[in-house]
Amino acid sequence: MQRERRAALAVLASAVALGVLTLAHYALNRPGSFGIDYEVYHVAARAARDGADFYAVSPDGSQFRYLYPPVTVFAFFPSTFADSWWPGFLLLTTLSLAASAVAARELCRYVAGLGYDTGRLDAAFVFGFLAVSSHSAPSLAYGQVNHLLVAAFVVGLVRLAEDRDQNRDRNRGQDRDRQSRAGALLALPAFVKLFPGAVGLYLLRRREWRAIAAAVGTAIALTAVGVLTFGVDTYRTYVVDAVLARRDVDAFVGGLSPSQAVVTLRRPLSVAFPGVDPTWYAVGAAALLAPVLAALYWRPDSRTDWHVALHATLVAMLLWFPSLLVYYAYLTPTLVVCCYDLPAGRGRSLFIAGALLANLSVSYRGVSEALRTLPVSAGSADFLRELLRPVMTVGTPVLYGCLLMLAGCVMYRVDVGTLPRSIPRRTQ
Repeated sequence: MQRERRAALAVLASAVALGVLTLAHYALNRPGSFGIDYEVYHVAARAARDGADFYAVSPDGSQFRYLYPPVTVFAFFPSTFADSWWPGFLLLTTLSLAASAVAARELCRYVAGLGYDTGRLDAAFVFGFLAVSSHSAPSLAYGQVNHLLVAAFVVGLVRLAEDRDQNRDRNRGQDRDRQSRAGALLALPAFVKLFPGAVGLYLLRRREWRAIAAAVGTAIALTAVGVLTFGVDTYRTYVVDAVLARRDVDAFVGGLSPSQAVVTLRRPLSVAFPGVDPTWYAVGAAALLAPVLAALYWRPDSRTDWHVALHATLVAMLLWFPSLLVYYAYLTPTLVVCCYDLPAGRGRSLFIAGALLANLSVSYRGVSEALRTLPVSAGSADFLRELLRPVMTVGTPVLYGCLLMLAGCVMYRVDVGTLPRSIPRRTQ
């Protein structure tokens, strides 16, 4: 038990240490990074308040534009009370840290309910992982909303899992309310970021009909408010200029550049088959990921089996889309749980190795930038860049780490399937 806990803490602590270094790097070398995304929200909210097209405006000297559904701009209206975006940015930072604290408490409580020791040190590192890890520190610095959405994602999944794990000694009305609230929470990140909606596969497999209904109802209600408030034309602009533009298929033509800071299984496919229509990379990624999910969803009969299946679903969600590196943070709920819950064996070893490797949340461009700031000679820096270029052309450390974790999930199921019947398994 202590060995498993030490491995979990190593994953969390290393991510936090790298995240703190990232924030220090921004403060010393890239101070203009702070609030760069929040300023976009601020400008968009002012345009919406004045009745202008908030998808067409950008801060001075920036090419970034608002990309979220129309109704979400209301969340940034309080920022318009001040001319500067700084007060709103500081408020969002405070709310992000508070939301991370709530999510960390929920996660630690759930892990403790599984029978594992989670003391103050564990709680501190889980909070740090959510707030300032190598995956979440950039979002905090840029002023993005990922911390709030990840917190909603964590709480929604934890509440849903608790509803399954606990004895049904409550009345049905309380059960239905709990499932509905969990579904509504899960709908928020899916509505804003779209790709977290892939968690619906897990909900369907577990037949969480009430949670699904609540999630769909929440998304429909938010969409209706946006259409009624801003009109069909604004929603059409959102779909065409924001949603469809995110596909960015042209970037994959001839092979995705190693400088592109995204994690996706389409990257190695585009490098291996540079002449193929980029649309087929999505098909190829799905074809590679589907058998893994099918294997993990085949007759899961223990609580750990379901944890592994859900984690693989979230990893597949991340790898199928061309995802920003910061979106790895959406794996937090199952990553933390599996780091504690996976039993010793080949599967756990692969999983922990993958989680540690994935903490190197960096692209080839980021490596080049880091080498310029380190006290190394120009010749040594050039040698390292050329050494790493082919490796990071095929994939990023996050991609390699995610693939190792998927392998660990499958190996866990293989190991469990060959265990003697005398060894008990955790039951639901």
